[in-house]
Amino acid sequence: MVSPENIPLYPEKVPKHMDYPNIALYELMDVAVRDFPHRDALILETMSFDKIAKLTYKELGEQSDKFAAFLVSKGIKPKDKIAVFLPNMVEFVVAYYGILKAGAVVVSLNFQYPASELEGQLIQSEARGIVCADMISPATQPYEVCKKVRDEGKTSLEFIVVASVTQYLKGYKSVLGKKMGKISVKDPRDVYLYEIIRQYQAKDRPIIKVLPDDLAVLMFTGGTTGTPKAAMLTQGNLVSNVYQCSVWMYPPLERGSLVGIGSLPFYHSYGATTSMNLCMYFAGTLILMLDPRENKFTQILYLVSKYKVQLFNTVPTLYIALLNHPDLKKYDLSSLVTSSSGAAPLPLAVLREFEAVTGANLAEGYGLTETSPVTHIIPMAAPPRGEVPFKKEGSIGLPLPDTDVLILDLETGTKQLGIDEEGEIAIAGPQVFAGYYKKEKETSEVIRIIDGKRFFLTGDIGKYDKDFYFYITDRKKDMIDVGGFKAYPREIEEVLIAHPKIINAACIGVPHEKVGETVKIFVVPKQGSELTKTEILEYCQKKLVKYKQPHSEDFIEIRSELPLTQVGKVLRRALKEEERKIN
Repeated sequence: MVSPENIPLYPEKVPKHMDYPNIALYELMDVAVRDFPHRDALILETMSFDKIAKLTYKELGEQSDKFAAFLVSKGIKPKDKIAVFLPNMVEFVVAYYGILKAGAVVVSLNFQYPASELEGQLIQSEARGIVCADMISPATQPYEVCKKVRDEGKTSLEFIVVASVTQYLKGYKSVLGKKMGKISVKDPRDVYLYEIIRQYQAKDRPIIKVLPDDLAVLMFTGGTTGTPKAAMLTQGNLVSNVYQCSVWMYPPLERGSLVGIGSLPFYHSYGATTSMNLCMYFAGTLILMLDPRENKFTQILYLVSKYKVQLFNTVPTLYIALLNHPDLKKYDLSSLVTSSSGAAPLPLAVLREFEAVTGANLAEGYGLTETSPVTHIIPMAAPPRGEVPFKKEGSIGLPLPDTDVLILDLETGTKQLGIDEEGEIAIAGPQVFAGYYKKEKETSEVIRIIDGKRFFLTGDIGKYDKDFYFYITDRKKDMIDVGGFKAYPREIEEVLIAHPKIINAACIGVPHEKVGETVKIFVVPKQGSELTKTEILEYCQKKLVKYKQPHSEDFIEIRSELPLTQVGKVLRRALKEEERKIN
């Protein structure tokens, strides 16, 4: 077993064990409001809006208190589920923390989901309400999707709260936006979030008792099987992971003066913990981004330069895009202090170049939704008797404080392996989730008690070296990593097979120059059916979130048959081998 205490090169400035406070996640905000009421908490500056959205900590605290009071008025009780279906708007943070202040559970959803995916996750999570945005774009129309799902009557939805973009636009644009179909028209049954803020009182926020083992967030993941399941993240899981990450950052971040940027979506566990919640812990100013690709990545450079951003956590594809930006030298990025990269491998050359350009301390890390999410990070501080951090090519680094890691043999899953032996990575620590919501069988398959500790079987294959640095070497399953988002073949194949003209389908990951890996699908039409690639692509665009779709018709193949096992299962391995020979 690898634990912080038996790692000789563990960063000298990082404690190997910590005392975690017995608090609720929302208390991170309460403390920031108490200590820094007039400091800017959230700023959203986007070319899509005419006005800059901005809240101080006092305003953020009051608005989230009012939203909690609204939920109580709707009969929401502790442990009830409320979904957040938003991009990184000010309203996301207001709703997220307001739900927690009401004692309810946040159901965190990708706001780009089509109706079919949203409906399934609302049914599974039993959400009683949902908060969504009324903007309409070529990629998504969240409020329209919510109304459709609600009106079909298959979910437990009782109300919809609308975060309207109209308050950030000039008056005539708001009117034109609705007439031109760029802003959704509100159903009389629903309520705008800004109306809730006007009508409710912060003093009516409920007084609740929250324990570390109480459920805080449901976040959907394919886990190790690809079937969407709601990971149960407790108050203690999320608070402990914030504290673990906070002590790893080096140079140390200063409370009350930090400026961070939210380029990662907050509905994703990586963005929620390392951007939103970590900034709350430090009482920092969080610069929000609706889309980090805005204006071909120019907006993110502009924001980092303008607001003197210090904390920047994102994915490798974004670091690569910034370093290759034609106007990179026009922007001052010297304010950056610490940065992390996750969700996909980060080339050491990219890490070194980013550090040289910005002066920031950049480290690659690893984690999963089920671990809140961070478990490993490359050291940012130097080891004992060292002068600089020890960063290794291809490594995900060392385990965080209080995080124990095993490598288990792939044959039986019971034998603990040693240095440079590859097996399944298993993790124990305060950040390990409580299980999958109402899925005891699936939970039992990934949780194992070893040496008296509760380990999570990650499904990833890896190893550690003589210095106890860890490496991911393969995937136990066939998950496809599309720019840091996990696309699972089984889920995509089930959608394809539901098409009336398709009898069989398969999905694999193939290389893509922009996102690293993308989805390629193979379909077998029903006999006598006329099926085109255009028809299949349009079907995918309606039924699947963007990162699960083929990028273009070039990533679609129509075949008369697929390679099958003796029991009739598609041999994805054979399809992958074909692709390797072609490319």
